[in-house]
Amino acid sequence: MSEALKKIVSVFSAITTLICFSGCNLIEESTTAGTNDFKVTTYVRGEYIQSPDSLHSEDFEIITHVILFGCAAFDNSGNIVYDKILLETALHNLRNAIGERDVHISLNLLGPDANTDSSVWEEQMEAKSEEHNKAFESGILEDNIVRILNEYKLNGVHFDYEYPLSNKAWRKFNKFLVSLNKKLGNLTLGVAVSDWNIKLNKSAIKAIDTIELMVYDFNDEAGMHATYTDTVSHIENSNLRKIPKRKINIGLPFYARPSDMSAYWYGYNSCYEKTDENGWYHCPETNKDFWFNTQEVIRKKAEYALNNGYGGVMIWHYSCDLPSTHDKSLLKAVGTVVINQS
Repeated sequence: MSEALKKIVSVFSAITTLICFSGCNLIEESTTAGTNDFKVTTYVRGEYIQSPDSLHSEDFEIITHVILFGCAAFDNSGNIVYDKILLETALHNLRNAIGERDVHISLNLLGPDANTDSSVWEEQMEAKSEEHNKAFESGILEDNIVRILNEYKLNGVHFDYEYPLSNKAWRKFNKFLVSLNKKLGNLTLGVAVSDWNIKLNKSAIKAIDTIELMVYDFNDEAGMHATYTDTVSHIENSNLRKIPKRKINIGLPFYARPSDMSAYWYGYNSCYEKTDENGWYHCPETNKDFWFNTQEVIRKKAEYALNNGYGGVMIWHYSCDLPSTHDKSLLKAVGTVVINQS
């Protein structure tokens, strides 16, 4: 990976990189939609699909959209930086697994990191916004994005900008999204947002094709991660009223945080055999408890999205799951909702 790309993604990777404890992977989102156009979108991390056997072709009978993550970024000058081997290997393996199926592939672009020594999260995010603003105002970022999408025959671009907090940062981001959309033509534009931090204006909402709603990474009083009840509450109390539901994909976590919300992210696929009948797993190495979204919880969330007219669901992330042919696969649970309703 190039040094420039390493620098830009370093902080995010520190949070989302897989670590192992006791065999468990720690892991680092109007018009209503019809069943036939209900999206099953998954983030796919490029570094985890460098081997062909890391993907399962049958999964793409369920998955309709892929956001390829961690392969490319932009710097504060508006240049695209990426690891050519990483990106091309990921795309090669992904396309082989997809085969002739009509699956939409977007390239996720991370942005420049904060230039600050502050340990205060809000100050870090403001400093990060300043670097993003430089890129948004560079005058070249839009053309550079279109160029890389066309070069690799991708269907669209996607942004995980965490987080523009100030009104100024949102104004700059909104203006850039509108400007970029004018150059994308038939290519799609997507963004990820948290339910508590949505300040997209009317023009930006119109420009965006899909919004990945990151309704996870929170626990209830019992330490249960992103329960069905809490997720619905977050959705219904968020500032989504001005956004067409068909543009919104409801986030599904295929990972868990510990009950005390400390900095551990465990993948479902390595812990599912050790969870009890209620979805709890105790890690003896860390002495922490984790509650996973079970197949039943994932199914209920997918049904909620479908029955309430949302555009689809979004999975973070693909490599946390079992193959969809496995009896305990979370993607399999999503598939039963889509297939049964089609």
